[in-house]
Amino acid sequence: MVRAHPSRAARLALAATLTVACSGGSRPPPLGGISFDGGDDESLVSVVRDAIPLREMPSCGGTAVSLTRRRASAILVIDRSGSMTENTLDGVRKWTALLAALDGALPRIEQNVSLGLVTFPQPVPPGVPRSAATVCALRPGLDLEPRLGAAGAIMARLRAGLPEGPTPTAGAEEVAGRWFVNEPDREGGRYIILATDGAPNCNTALDPLSCRCTAGPASCDPAMNSFAPINCLDDARATEAIRLFRHQEIFTYVVGLNGAEAYAPVLDAMADEGGRARAASPRFYPANTANELVRELTAITSGIADCRFALDAAPPDPALVDLRLDGASLIHDPAHRDGWDWSDTSRLEIRFHGPTCERVSAATGGSRLVAAFGCPAPAPP
Repeated sequence: MVRAHPSRAARLALAATLTVACSGGSRPPPLGGISFDGGDDESLVSVVRDAIPLREMPSCGGTAVSLTRRRASAILVIDRSGSMTENTLDGVRKWTALLAALDGALPRIEQNVSLGLVTFPQPVPPGVPRSAATVCALRPGLDLEPRLGAAGAIMARLRAGLPEGPTPTAGAEEVAGRWFVNEPDREGGRYIILATDGAPNCNTALDPLSCRCTAGPASCDPAMNSFAPINCLDDARATEAIRLFRHQEIFTYVVGLNGAEAYAPVLDAMADEGGRARAASPRFYPANTANELVRELTAITSGIADCRFALDAAPPDPALVDLRLDGASLIHDPAHRDGWDWSDTSRLEIRFHGPTCERVSAATGGSRLVAAFGCPAPAPP
């Protein structure tokens, strides 16, 4: 360690010099390699041996800005209609495959994301007559309100009953969105993860004689089916609910299980309005097999939980930002394969992708993640 005893004026000049972060095209030094001992004019300035010596201090300018993991809440909106007892393309019952995928994904994020649950429809209680109203019934509130460490409670609630009934998607989305509206958290991310295998219905205001029927023409004929009014496609209401909540920064991911492809345009529209659609077609997250369901749910939940970080301030020049994990620069990758990129135009939030996301997520509590403003980030190889 090299030690000096500078005057107060010299120390202030040195402190100003130490705000710079990198030079020209060279790799930036580790942040935090230089420390000050507080005190009077006789206190010491210490330079750790593995830091760049003072005479070689870079000149690109810049400031180290901390990042903080963005608080997030997600409500799972889970379709438990009768068609969920059918199979995926690889022969696994859809309900079984969905529970297995959630059982793998949720424990990974439950300490970073507050998780809640809405299931639809609610089971008809024993002894209650089955009618259009009872088979489409929803709870007025959430099955479980969002909290940290909720994976076990969510899985227990899902395993408590088997799927049955129609698909009141719009109503379930409204229940989840209203909870977020009534419990505002403008500083944290708010998400709805909708998992369904069919088209929304259960809107008794629609005319079964003129609507598009979700279960074949006969099921919408009042002369042949007393449940005809609930079998109309309720796409407009479901899409509008998702759109209205997105305008309040409540974003919806749409996962379509095997069977949803028959109504792909409907789910695509819902995904687009949710603000978290896929870049490719289909716009919703397709999960026709058990393995695809695991992959899609893992990708969605990991993105919400682990890879979004807020900056203390927006950079003066977004092209000159170098993110460093424990002193090592991370690649800026707009293609989102392995590195980081801005998550929105405000330049106040970073999102990590691919193996870099996993690296950041696995970092211990003693790790330091900072952004060096004024310095270029390394580009993908």
